[in-house]
Amino acid sequence: MFSTLVGSRLPPRYQRFFKLPERVESYKVTDTASTALGRSVRAWFAGRDATAAVYRLDSGIDALSARVGLIDRAERTIDMQSFLLKDDVSGNLVALHLAKAADRGVRVRLLMDDALTELVDPGLLSLDEHENIEVRVFNPFPRRRSRFISLLANYNILNRRMHNKSLTVDNEATIVGGRNIADEYYQTGGESEFIDEDLLAIGSPVDVVSDGFDEYWNSPEAIPMGAFDNLVAHGGVVESVAEARKLIDAHRGGPFLDGVDGRLVDRLVAGTLQLVPAEVEVVLDRPDKVRYFKLSRTSVTSDYLQRLATAAVRELIVISPYFVPRKEGVDFFAALVKRGVNVIIITNSLASTNHASVHAVYARYRKPLLQHGVQLFELRARSESAEARTKLTLHSKVATVDRQRLFVGSFNLDPRSLYLNTEMGMMVESSELAESMATSILVSLPESSYRLRLSERGKLQWVLQTTDVEEVITTEPQSGAWLRFRTWLLGLLPIEEQM
Repeated sequence: MFSTLVGSRLPPRYQRFFKLPERVESYKVTDTASTALGRSVRAWFAGRDATAAVYRLDSGIDALSARVGLIDRAERTIDMQSFLLKDDVSGNLVALHLAKAADRGVRVRLLMDDALTELVDPGLLSLDEHENIEVRVFNPFPRRRSRFISLLANYNILNRRMHNKSLTVDNEATIVGGRNIADEYYQTGGESEFIDEDLLAIGSPVDVVSDGFDEYWNSPEAIPMGAFDNLVAHGGVVESVAEARKLIDAHRGGPFLDGVDGRLVDRLVAGTLQLVPAEVEVVLDRPDKVRYFKLSRTSVTSDYLQRLATAAVRELIVISPYFVPRKEGVDFFAALVKRGVNVIIITNSLASTNHASVHAVYARYRKPLLQHGVQLFELRARSESAEARTKLTLHSKVATVDRQRLFVGSFNLDPRSLYLNTEMGMMVESSELAESMATSILVSLPESSYRLRLSERGKLQWVLQTTDVEEVITTEPQSGAWLRFRTWLLGLLPIEEQM
């Protein structure tokens, strides 16, 4: 019985919060060559000397279109793993298409981290009622008391989260990257917009992503959503689908939903999508990283990225929205600079970040990094135009090495990704894609970011380079006095390990 498995994972005091259903293990389906995706993938590789191919999803609209398009093309299986799913237009759109796929007989497995599911519990339970959909939550919170109280009572367990993001259809195509399922990740034109990256891949990496999903899905930490059926009020799947359809219909005709279509996946199936052949390696933490009795100072993903960066000879570009290098990281980047590597790091400014506490800790390391010759850039939250209403936040987790290799995934350069959360990503060896990504990043920097430097007196300066003028700013740009003061106070707290 499943309760025996869980008993080895959760402390006895936790057992009373769950009525544990029997859990049936399930695994990827491999006989998918005859599906539309299977046929197109094999046709693409025919005559090509390649084991994998990728397509960069740097546009939010393309990223959501690819997800919806793949779901609509599914014939056998859909496996989705995510840290966050919101009850908004994007979340309801994805849920609606998952339900439609399940109606066609497709097996849907949805694995959510449980940190932020409270508001979508009813929807997840409704989806779980469909005979072809199973929802599991990873490292779950109890539902009989507040999440805050639960976190305090079980901090060592509940503070460790599954941060992975992937979508795999028919074990033939997969999307891996940094985007969650929420409007701000897909250029909806709202008050907040996240800049992010995903990769669509076919070939050898797909099977590895599927194996990783299976390991998480069948781990003791993955609790069937049905465990909370009597604890959370919810409707049936028919009612939830009807509500989702109403929400989507209410937003029809706008520029966002009009741009979300299946044409990108149509091109994939037709063989006309400009995929880039490459050597691809999937980098994946094990699910047992979250077990509090296995605190580790290393992880698969962090060790891999350290080796990848160490191999840089000429140039290393790192994009990390939450960047807390600590002294070890400063020393690491300093050693690369000393070796002649041009190290460029891009992160959020105080105005653009959605976590001021992370910025408070990161700020300690700006001067040491600059003193060692690291080039440091911070994203501008808004253009200088007074009409700019949308706040931009960097969410991409990207690294390029010598314009030969690149990494896209969920990993932030901070202690939380390093020690607490599970992470994943893909390393792509392709001079074509790495060169294109590095070039697009560097070309965009003057318009999108501030370049940090030290004055002759050692004070921080933010340099804004416009077409005709170089403006030097001496305080955190686009931020008010209260935000700066509050962030300074946060920087006094001993919170670095949690960032």
